[in-house]
Amino acid sequence: MISPRSDTIFANLSPVAEEKLNELMQREMLPKGHFLFRQGEVCRHIFYIEKGLARVFYNSSSGKEITAWFFAENSFLTAHDSFYQHSSSPSNCELLEDSVVYSLKYTDMEVMLNENHDLAKFAFHAVFELAKKLTEFINGIKFQSAEDRYNALMDNYPNIFQRAKLGHIASFLGITQETLSRIRGGLRGND
Repeated sequence: MISPRSDTIFANLSPVAEEKLNELMQREMLPKGHFLFRQGEVCRHIFYIEKGLARVFYNSSSGKEITAWFFAENSFLTAHDSFYQHSSSPSNCELLEDSVVYSLKYTDMEVMLNENHDLAKFAFHAVFELAKKLTEFINGIKFQSAEDRYNALMDNYPNIFQRAKLGHIASFLGITQETLSRIRGGLRGND
């Protein structure tokens, strides 16, 4: 069951809405390496990570994996275009750790939106969180230096180096592993 906490959007759900949400969302313990969605397939779920870490990535035209985002505990994620438009996903989502993940089917979300005002607000907040992360990512790529992106990553995911591969982190930051090592070394030298 989803446990409401005061620091999450679950805290504002009425007992009836929470019960309905628990009926609709499926909780699963999934292994490291499991894909929540794959490039080229339709993503039919929105996910909430209770425990664990996921990486959204796509394959470039040259076949190289490019990490677009990391999602850790208390994060919502989906392949948004695929989920809402029922089209092929342009990206993959792989669990980097054994994880506890809730999933909600698109069809159940539609029912939820039509039947309960509290659950409609819940869905709005979940989508807003996804949009906020996308905006942060776009702004980071456009307006931040590699070092600024590194610092933002460390602010959001302070233990990322214990949880993800250096290649995934460098790809996310849009830099090589060598540049990442230089940034990390330079910042440690300033302590």
